[in-house]
Amino acid sequence: MANAMAITVPNPFLGVDTVGFSVRYPDESEPGAPPADVPIIIEGDAERMRPLAGRLRLFPRREWFVDCDQMGEAYTWTDPIALTDEVLVIAFRDRSGGPGLTLLDAWRNQLLNRLVPLAFPFLRDCVRIGQLRLSAEIEVAIQPEGQPALALRVPWRDIVPVNGSLVLSEL
Repeated sequence: MANAMAITVPNPFLGVDTVGFSVRYPDESEPGAPPADVPIIIEGDAERMRPLAGRLRLFPRREWFVDCDQMGEAYTWTDPIALTDEVLVIAFRDRSGGPGLTLLDAWRNQLLNRLVPLAFPFLRDCVRIGQLRLSAEIEVAIQPEGQPALALRVPWRDIVPVNGSLVLSEL
């Protein structure tokens, strides 16, 4: 079994330095077992978390906003859960083995779901579904258990072709 991994993104939203999130990958499941949900923990000040929670409530209905039949879109989100006024949890659910897919397409989707760090689909959906505007550059730290962290700075254009229109600090 592979080791657990964490991804940390400290301040992805334009004009807000008090909200960030982390992805906590569990140890891999047994071969052949369905993929486990992967939690994303979003933390920030209560004032910013309230409107963010409202935008995240749209995520489980992503098929209203995104063509989920396209390659690389074989996933969904759980309903977000507020643990406190300052902490939300939402989980990524792999749907790569969906009905009507050929074995090859299911395999390709599963490969994409496992290779793309989940911070990127989350940020992409923050824009596509939540209409939230990302910061010019996104800091991402990827930390495999027991290994040094890999730090990246990614321009928002490498995540989505068009940035969102809603500035979290103005909601």
